[in-house]
Amino acid sequence: MFVNPQADSKAYVSATNCYRQQETNPLSAQYVSELMVSSAVLQSGASPFYYPSTLGAAMAGYKDVSFDFYLVGNAGPATITMTVEATSDDVTPYWHDVSLAGYELVTNAVGVASYAAAGAVTTQGIWDFEGLNVKLYRVKIVVSAAFNCTARIYSRRKAL
Repeated sequence: MFVNPQADSKAYVSATNCYRQQETNPLSAQYVSELMVSSAVLQSGASPFYYPSTLGAAMAGYKDVSFDFYLVGNAGPATITMTVEATSDDVTPYWHDVSLAGYELVTNAVGVASYAAAGAVTTQGIWDFEGLNVKLYRVKIVVSAAFNCTARIYSRRKAL
């Protein structure tokens, strides 16, 4: 068998007398960050709102998703509520509320059914869903009254 000495020498480390092997695209570096919504004109007339859309977003090989969120109600009084839904059926999807599966990193809370901001109060945090083994996910926002509310949500999907 012929071995190309030049190709072998690139991976050989003389200090340890062994061949080096490295991952060219490590799972720890595979992630997607995106702004899902940044709006101050959310009203109950069009509620509920789905982000990134009513069709959801694909997990597409990623196993974890987290949401960095900022919700502000309105002194009207209006309440804005956020939940997370998921499905594995992309033909006729039935969306399941998976909010209880999340872990809130700021308050160290688990089993949170939803996050809400009432009146002019601000609610913010980071909601992490590890091992979310589904095909599609989406964030659902419900506004209780016809007043402008604010939501800003960033999502981050990661492979490891």
